[in-house]
Amino acid sequence: MTSSSSLPSTTIFPSDPSELERPELEETYLALRGNYRGAMIARGRFRGQAHRGREAMVELENKLRAIAEREASVRAEAYEMLEIVTNVVGELEDAGDDLVNEFGLYQKGRTTYQGGGFLGRLIKAIARFISRWTGTKQQLQKILDRQASIQNTLEGSDGQAR
Repeated sequence: MTSSSSLPSTTIFPSDPSELERPELEETYLALRGNYRGAMIARGRFRGQAHRGREAMVELENKLRAIAEREASVRAEAYEMLEIVTNVVGELEDAGDDLVNEFGLYQKGRTTYQGGGFLGRLIKAIARFISRWTGTKQQLQKILDRQASIQNTLEGSDGQAR
């Protein structure tokens, strides 16, 4: 390949070839032909590199889009899981508050022998707690299932856990 610094200036070549002797004309022709050949080879290499560069850019763009879509999906899953966890914690907090309040009222009423109504409400609070506890365990299983699904998706997509 001929570099641009080794290409002769156009002023070296005569503007009127009719004044050239045959050997000088052949030498000039061969120099032009050699330089043209080198330029065509360089052009072909450049076009090949440019084509490979465009292909690499398209591939990179596709990979980046896939990563962005996967990350958006994972982010949405994480927000859904956060919402479930928030609801679970809220339910447990409410159930625990009910138990504490009703047991406090039962303790207070027991000393005055008026514990019957409080005992009934305490039993209902316990039943609500058991119901909520069972529901939250089911929600927890959903979270664990989603977590495993996300982990499998991440590991399957690029071989790496994040």
